[in-house]
Amino acid sequence: MNNSPSPTASARRTVMFFGMGLFLLSGCIFTPPAIEYSSYLSARSTRDAADHYLVDDDGAVTYALAGLRVRVDYMTDEALNQMFPDDSNRGPFSTNPYTYGDWLDPLLGHTPNRFTVFQVTVTNDIYAKVLLDPITALLHTDQGEVLHSFGIPSYSPHKSFERYYRGVRGQSGNEFYRFDTRMGNVRSSTFLEDTKVFKGESYSGLLTFSPLDEEVDRVQLILEDFVLKFDASDQPLETVDIFFDFDRTILKTVVTPAADPAE
Repeated sequence: MNNSPSPTASARRTVMFFGMGLFLLSGCIFTPPAIEYSSYLSARSTRDAADHYLVDDDGAVTYALAGLRVRVDYMTDEALNQMFPDDSNRGPFSTNPYTYGDWLDPLLGHTPNRFTVFQVTVTNDIYAKVLLDPITALLHTDQGEVLHSFGIPSYSPHKSFERYYRGVRGQSGNEFYRFDTRMGNVRSSTFLEDTKVFKGESYSGLLTFSPLDEEVDRVQLILEDFVLKFDASDQPLETVDIFFDFDRTILKTVVTPAADPAE
C-alpha cells in the first residue's frame, strides 16, 4: 500500500508553508519613519562690503561692483517645486528636472536632493556687455570635492542633463515624453551658455551641481573668468573670478514613528 501523500496534498502543503514563510518574513520588514528633510545653504559673511560682497537676511549673497551686481540664491527643493508645480506632484513620475517632486524614498523616509542648485542673477548697469560662462562654474566642498556644473547637451565637457536623463529613461512612450518634458524645463530655466548681458539689462538662470554628501558642512561657489570687458574683436579683455561661501544646515524631523514589527 502506498502511504506517500497524494500530489494534491503535497501541493497544498507547499502552498501552506510558502504562505507561512511570507507571513513570517513580512513581520520582520522594517518600515522607516516618515521624515521632513531639508538641506539649506546660507551665505557666510566672511567677505564684506569692502570686498564687494553683500549678504542679505534671506541667505542670498551679491557681488557688487560699480554698475554691476551678481546675486546668488541657493534654491531649496521646495522653491524648485514651486517653479514647476505641475511637474512636481506625480510621485516617481514627476518631471521637475531639478528635484524628485513629491516622491518619497521608501528606504530613507524622505525625499533626497537630486541636485544642488543656485539661481544666479546678473544685473549690468554701465558695462557695454558682460558674460558668465556657466560651464566653468565650480563648487568646492569642505570634504575636498570639486563639482562641475551641468550643461544641457550631451557633448557638455563635464556634466550633462541630457546624458543624466537618458541614463534613467525607460523605453516606453511615456518615458520619452517625460524625458522631453524635463529637457524642455531645463532649457527654459538654466543659465544658458554664450549669453551676454548688455548695458541696462538683467539676466537670471539656474546653475546645477551634483547633490552634496551628508558630511558636507561648507561649500564655495566659484564663477571663473567672469568677463567684464571685451576687446575690438569680441575677445575677453578683463575678467574676474568671483567666490561665494555658504554654510550648510540639515534639518530632519520625524513625522511618524517607525513601524514596529512586533505589532
